[in-house]
Amino acid sequence: MLLTTIVTATTPARAGDGSLEKDEIRKVVKTHIQEIRSCYNEGLSRKPTMAGKLTVDFEIAAGGEVSSSQIQQGSTLADPKVEGCVAAAVQSWKFPAPTGGSVHVSYPFEFAPG
Repeated sequence: MLLTTIVTATTPARAGDGSLEKDEIRKVVKTHIQEIRSCYNEGLSRKPTMAGKLTVDFEIAAGGEVSSSQIQQGSTLADPKVEGCVAAAVQSWKFPAPTGGSVHVSYPFEFAPG
């Protein structure tokens, strides 16, 4: 059975040392949004009514690779497998190289079955 999902990605909450345009960050997230949906769909197969929000904190290194990725405390999704899958997916992404060093990003996602 194919599960439909709604995933909303909003603007990064903060950026640190270096700089990278928010639109560039959003573009990469949008390119990889199916990976996030796949994580959520796997969770829906176990818990069909699962819904909630999570925020991924990650660092984009000087070369554009993600050097760290973790889920902020306070996730209302409350599913460690989905949260781990999302964090791992983000860890594998490649962004344009930031100007002036690494960039710290907090990126929220909202999930609802649909």
